[in-house]
Amino acid sequence: MFELSTPSDWYPTCAVFDCDGVLLDSESTWQEVQDELCAHYNVTFDAETEDALVGSAAIDFAKTLAEFSQPEGASAEEKKAHEKSVIDHVFEVESEMLKRDIDPVEGSLETIAKLSRIIPVAVASNSSGELLTHKMQTFGFDQYLTTWVSADDVKNPKPSPDMYLEAVRRLGGDPQYALTVEDSKAGARAAQGAGTQTMIYVGHGETGAQGNGIFSSFNDPDFQAQIDEWLEKSEANK
Repeated sequence: MFELSTPSDWYPTCAVFDCDGVLLDSESTWQEVQDELCAHYNVTFDAETEDALVGSAAIDFAKTLAEFSQPEGASAEEKKAHEKSVIDHVFEVESEMLKRDIDPVEGSLETIAKLSRIIPVAVASNSSGELLTHKMQTFGFDQYLTTWVSADDVKNPKPSPDMYLEAVRRLGGDPQYALTVEDSKAGARAAQGAGTQTMIYVGHGETGAQGNGIFSSFNDPDFQAQIDEWLEKSEANK
């Protein structure tokens, strides 16, 4: 599947990718981690809360988990201590996540490498800074990236546009000429809120995210042909 609705004369001068679920096949693993943590604290989220947490930062999940698991009748001081304990626990478990079975999404590394030969490329992720750096270095993306932006680098993580605006700024680009790739509704809202042209990756199934295009495989010949066309235009107009 490949669909595109960007203007015919448009081409990117920089690119920014989400990480989990786009570059790394880790969304299902993170969901498993969240399920395990919810079971540990005997918490069940309602459907609205679950939907709001899809694609959210670990800190947002941790604060929500702490809120839902607060002991009844706890004092303000006890609530604060409980929240800190839960947040510390979530970050500890998140940092152990890479020891599980996680692989790069097929074709993602090669696509990043191709783009980076012509335009600067970044990653924008709701992961913590330390964890995102570990991911980029462990799976070899770091050699092709100009920068990466984590939840620690901005005031507000996705779905706020802050992260994509910061990434494009670091790349020296203009948001309207930035290609972004996302898979979640929260991420797509962030990317489009920043004014970028957003492709939605649906290799693991559609999430309801809306963008300027959609593709189901980095190895799709039509998708790769479009990237080649964009890069030719970008190089010719440098």
